[in-house]
Amino acid sequence: MGVRMKLECKPDFDVVAERWEAFWRGQNERPMVGAEIPRAGVTPIEKPGYAALAAGDLEPVIDRLLAWAETHEFLGDSIPFFYLEFAADHFASLLGADLDFPEGQEGGWAVPFVEDLDRAEIRFDRDGKWWRRTLECAEALRARCDGKLLIASPSLVANLDALSAIYGPQKLLFALVDNPDGVQRALDQIDRAFAEIVDAFAEMLDYGQFGSINRHGMYTRGRTNVLQCDFSYMISPEMFREFVVPHLAREMEQLDAVEYHLDGPGAIRHVEALCEMERLDVVQWVAGAGGPAEQDWIWLYDRIDELGKGQFLGGDTATVKARWAKYRSRKLYFRVRGIESDAQMEEYMETLESK
Repeated sequence: MGVRMKLECKPDFDVVAERWEAFWRGQNERPMVGAEIPRAGVTPIEKPGYAALAAGDLEPVIDRLLAWAETHEFLGDSIPFFYLEFAADHFASLLGADLDFPEGQEGGWAVPFVEDLDRAEIRFDRDGKWWRRTLECAEALRARCDGKLLIASPSLVANLDALSAIYGPQKLLFALVDNPDGVQRALDQIDRAFAEIVDAFAEMLDYGQFGSINRHGMYTRGRTNVLQCDFSYMISPEMFREFVVPHLAREMEQLDAVEYHLDGPGAIRHVEALCEMERLDVVQWVAGAGGPAEQDWIWLYDRIDELGKGQFLGGDTATVKARWAKYRSRKLYFRVRGIESDAQMEEYMETLESK
């Protein structure tokens, strides 16, 4: 899939793209490792925040984006990209929700608009202002960035997370018990919208030529995204299997490479159900703020590996090497710390190769 091409800000892109394809097949002889460092001899420019394009003039943001790419090196398997997302609920906005941007926060949240699950008609709103803004931003980004860096679509946060965003979390919790048929009806509509939106982004960002990259920098010549269900924190394993797994499965059918964002201790009880899903490739664990972030989660990384799934992890050079030696999965991607030059990264990657 895809056409061989060059990226000005990643001269070895062709080689790295081949490694990513092998990664998704589980055939690499070493883990994927990436790091981003300031380029020597220049003043580094900070990358624009992910919600920077939600409103206002696009050109200054793109100026800064290109300056960031030009003043940094993307080592190992890292690929320069910009994440085209306005809010965590960007997907919900494409279903017709408005977005509210609280002062002092990056990104925004959907304003619920669905009143009755039994009567709701939930669909991809191609005439909505947030889809129009997404198109405007994509066109402006591609006009100046094609051939230099990649553009990542928003994370398509669907299933119960999207329904919670457009209906309201408290109302949805009651509906799961009082109106399960209405919930499933709405989720089926969200599934159909998800498939249409994936197709729309594939056309908008020309996956056929460029491939696609997700918000964590994981690349494929096909279609990828980061799936999730943060709402799962509030439901039982039985409800997760009933109301989430079938819809995640439909989302995965639309993608060639699948990463799942597992967020918070309350979501851990769903790990077994998730890892039973054949099309799931990689799990990213996020402990959350406060006490959980300070805990040692190695036991969970070990369990995900035992269940046969790859992982997106971080660590210093010694940690990466130790986990690659320990884990069975060959689908491991690390944002590695402690690398200060391209030459050092090349030397380090050679030491990681399986013997």
